[in-house]
Amino acid sequence: MDDTHDAINIGQNGDYFIDETGTLTLKDVMSDAYSKQFRPLNKEYLQFGFVKGNIWMRNDIAIRTTSNTPSLLEINSHRLQYLDIYLPSLYDNQVQAELGSARPYSNRLVKASNYIFPIPANTPPVFTLYVKLSSSLPINTQIELKTLSTWSQDTQSNLTLTGILIGVLLTLFIFNVFFFIRTAHPMYLMYGTLLVGIVILHLSIHDQVAQFFPSYRHVQERIYNLAALLCLCAIVFFSRLYLDNRTYLPKLDKVLLAISSINALFAVVFMIAPEKIHIMTLSLMMIATLIILMIHAIVAFNYKVPFSGYYLTARLTLCIGYFAWILSVYGIAPSLLLLQWGLTVTIIIEAMIHFTGMIAQTSSLLQRSTRDMAYPDTVETELLSDVSARLRRQNNIIHGALSHFEKMTVTQEGKNILEDSLVANNNIQDLVKRIDLINTIKEDIGPKQTHPELLDHIIDKAYNNAQRLDQNSAVIELHTQQTDHIEILQHTRVLQSLIEGLIQECKHFTDQTLTLNITRREVNREGITQLELSVFPLPSHVGLANSSVDMGVYYLTQLIHHMKGEIQIYNQNKARNINVTLPIRARIRPSEKDITTHTLFDLVLFGQEDHDLQKALGLLQSRTNKIEHFTTLEGLLDHFEVPTKRTTGTITLIFDNGGHIPHITQQKLLPLMRHEDQCLLITDNVKMSLDYAKKLGFDELLYCADLDNQLNQQLNRLIQKAERLVQKDKQLKKTNLSSINPTTNTP
Repeated sequence: MDDTHDAINIGQNGDYFIDETGTLTLKDVMSDAYSKQFRPLNKEYLQFGFVKGNIWMRNDIAIRTTSNTPSLLEINSHRLQYLDIYLPSLYDNQVQAELGSARPYSNRLVKASNYIFPIPANTPPVFTLYVKLSSSLPINTQIELKTLSTWSQDTQSNLTLTGILIGVLLTLFIFNVFFFIRTAHPMYLMYGTLLVGIVILHLSIHDQVAQFFPSYRHVQERIYNLAALLCLCAIVFFSRLYLDNRTYLPKLDKVLLAISSINALFAVVFMIAPEKIHIMTLSLMMIATLIILMIHAIVAFNYKVPFSGYYLTARLTLCIGYFAWILSVYGIAPSLLLLQWGLTVTIIIEAMIHFTGMIAQTSSLLQRSTRDMAYPDTVETELLSDVSARLRRQNNIIHGALSHFEKMTVTQEGKNILEDSLVANNNIQDLVKRIDLINTIKEDIGPKQTHPELLDHIIDKAYNNAQRLDQNSAVIELHTQQTDHIEILQHTRVLQSLIEGLIQECKHFTDQTLTLNITRREVNREGITQLELSVFPLPSHVGLANSSVDMGVYYLTQLIHHMKGEIQIYNQNKARNINVTLPIRARIRPSEKDITTHTLFDLVLFGQEDHDLQKALGLLQSRTNKIEHFTTLEGLLDHFEVPTKRTTGTITLIFDNGGHIPHITQQKLLPLMRHEDQCLLITDNVKMSLDYAKKLGFDELLYCADLDNQLNQQLNRLIQKAERLVQKDKQLKKTNLSSINPTTNTP
C-alpha cells in the first residue's frame, strides 16, 4: 500500500489453508509441512460457505506511504463467530486480536460495526499477516487494508445509506400511526410492528446492535434470529388482517395462525440458544412460511378477495428478493452488495406495496369515519326529537288516565281490557325510548353510562321488559353462557335495548318457541371480549335485505353498528338463524354478597297487580330470596301473625298503587315486625320525600320510575342493614350473658 493505493483487498493477493481438525496453532501453520499447503485466493469477496474447522489466511504486506496516516485492517464479516489476528514478525505466536460475534463487543479495539485492527506503527517494511476464521455459520467475508481516512469515508457512506432506508421506514411508520388513530384498525398495528422489525433486522445484519450489549456473546446472531422470525410473524398476522381472512378465507386463517405461533416459538428458542439449532433450520422455516404465504396470495387472488392484487405483488417481490438474498448467504450467488442490502431493500419495497394497498383500503375507512364524525342532519334530528316529545306527552296523559281507571275497575272484563290498554301504553312508551336512543346515536354522542352494570342484570331487565311489552303471548326461551359476574363498562343501555328488540322483532305470532342464546367469548388472538347473540328460528317476515328505514330491523342494525358489531342471517338445520357478534368492554367482578346470608331474609310484596309490581317481580327473579305477594291487608297481617311463617327476617315492599293507605298499613304492620325487619315504600308520588316516609315508619323510599336502576341496590342496602342489626343483637345477648357472675359454693 502506497500513496496511490489507499485500499488493498487481501483476497486478491493472499493465500489460505483450511485446518479441518481445528487444532493447529500458528506455529504449526508456519512450519514447512503446512506452509506449502496454502493456496492462492484471487477473489475480492470470499465466500467459503460452511467450513468444518479453521480457515487460515496469510498475506505479505508492505506499507510505503509517505504520510503518517494510520493504516487499518477491516474485516467485513458480521456473522463471523471467531476471528484471530496474528503478526508473527512483531509478536511471534501471540494473538493480537480476538474478535467475532461469539465474543463480547468489548473485545473490539475499535468500536465499529466491522472488525477493525489498527496496524502498529513499528511494523517492518514488509511483514506477514495471519488471520484465522472460524464459524458454524456460512463464512462470507471481505478483508481490506485501508488508511484511516478511506475507512472513515466508507463508514460514512454506509451510515448515510442506512439513514436513508430508516428515514423511509420512519415516514411509513408516521403515516401508519395516523391511519391507525383515524380508523382503529388492527391491521395498522401489525404493519407498525413489521416496520419496527425491519429496522431491527437491518441494524442486526450490519452488526450495529451489539454495541448496546458490550458484555454479552452472540448478540448479533440472537438479535438477527429474533428480528427475522418476528418480522415473519408480523407479516403473517398482517396478511390475515389485510385480506380479512376470517371472512373470506377462514380455513387458511387457521393455518396462518398456526404458522405464526410456530415462528414465534422458534424466535424465542433461537434467541436464547442460537448455537443449539442449526442455522439451516431457520432458513428452511422462513422459506416454508414464504411459500405458504405465496399460496395464500394466489388463492386470495383466485377467489377475488378485495385488494388481493396488491398482496400478490408484495408476496412476489418478497419471495424473489429473499431467495436472491439467501443464495448470497450460502455462497451460491456471491455478492457483498446483495448480502448487506438486499434483504432490507426487498422488505422495504414489499412494505411500500402493502402501504399502497392500505391507502386504497383506508380511503373507504376514512370516508366511513368522516361520515360517522360529520355533524348529523339537523332536520332529521329535530324531527325525531319533536316526535319523541309529542309521544311522551300523550303517553303521560294516557298513563295517568289508565292508573285512575285501574283503581276504579272491579269487573273481570274491565280488568282484562284495562290490562291490554296498559300493555299497549307500555309499547308506546317503549317506542318513545327507541326514538330517543336512535336520535342519541345519530348525534354520535351515545347514551351516558355513569357506572358499570352486571351483564346478567342487563339480560334479566331486557327479558322482563320484553315480556311486559308482549301482546301475543309469545313463547321465549333464554339461555346464557359465561355471563356470571361480568360487568359491562360501556353501551349498557344500547345492549339492553338490542336484546329487547331482538325478542320483540323476531318473536312468533303462533305457539312456536323463539330461542335466544347469549354467550360471552374471550377472543385471545385478538385480545378482546365478544358477546354473541343467536336467535332462532326466525319468522319469515324478518330479513336484512329490506333496506327500509323503520323502528324494527333497521333500528337493531343501527344499534349493532353503533357498538361496532356484526349481524348476519344464515340457514342451519333447515331453520333461519340470526347471529349478532358484539365487541364489549367488560370486566370480571365476583359478587360480594354472601348468598347464604341473604337468603335468610324473605321478600314480601304488598299491592295490586299493576305494571310496576309486575316489573318489580321480574327484576327480583334472579335473586335467591323467597318471594311472596299479597294483595289484601288481611293476608299480609296473617302472614306476620302466624309464627310458623316467621322463621326468617322479612324485607317488605309496599306499593302505593291503590286498595290501601300506605301509612295505615305500616301502622298495623309495625307491631308485628321483628327488630331486623325492613320496610320499603314504592310510590309514583314524586312529591313524597324520604324524610316524610321515615316519619310514617318506612325505612326507605323508592319511586316507580327508578325501579329498573335502583330496586336491587335498595334491597341490598336494606338486607345489609338487617344483617348488621342481627349481628348487633347477637353481640348484645353475648355481652349480657358474660356479665352474669357464676355463683360459687363455699364450704
